Amino acid sequence: MKMLLIAVAGLLLASCAQTGTEEYARNLGGKCDVPQYYAIDFSRFDETAQQIAHATGCGIITDTTLTGAIKPHPVKGYLTRREAVFMAIQGTSLKVTQQKPDTITVE
Repeated sequence: MKMLLIAVAGLLLASCAQTGTEEYARNLGGKCDVPQYYAIDFSRFDETAQQIAHATGCGIITDTTLTGAIKPHPVKGYLTRREAVFMAIQGTSLKVTQQKPDTITVE
């Protein structure tokens, strides 16, 4: 019985850990799908996007005059660049409007 509870608890925790990232962040096999460790906590989306995209080949396309000042969520953990973007914008007015292997468009 204890093993069953441990297994169920593990499955529940695993599903919670992915909420808001993997179910929307499709792996397209490009430069935006390479994982790395993140510990980002900026007060503006433009700063967060720049940090995620910096020297990676994964372009984050956005109109910073409209999206730059929006407060993103902290991004922490071992994530793909695509998952990191979804984590940053989850619960904000920002949305990913297009995904390609090497680019993510946020509006």
